[in-house]
Amino acid sequence: MMFFGDRYLVTTSTNIEAIEQIANSVAFDLLILDAEPDKSLAELCKKINKSENPVPIILTYVYTSKFRDMESNLKNYIEAIFYKPFELNEVSQKIDKLLVQLA
Repeated sequence: MMFFGDRYLVTTSTNIEAIEQIANSVAFDLLILDAEPDKSLAELCKKINKSENPVPIILTYVYTSKFRDMESNLKNYIEAIFYKPFELNEVSQKIDKLLVQLA
């Protein structure tokens, strides 16, 4: 948020269960999720991707091989994955590309 807050209007939440409600109540251009891949995250991404107003999703997390299968499934619903520690400039470039595609 600190890095992107001066360039974009940013909404944050630490409650993964609230993300779907937030995404449905406000118009968003992009969703960045910082969470380990699991079934609930996959379902959330699938719902958002299949909704009337889908938004691009970026996922960040610390990679371990135990998430390989779940990540493979998630790639059907998200635009990018960045493994921690990631380079903020790379994330910023991806965000810029995604937002240009939406314009």
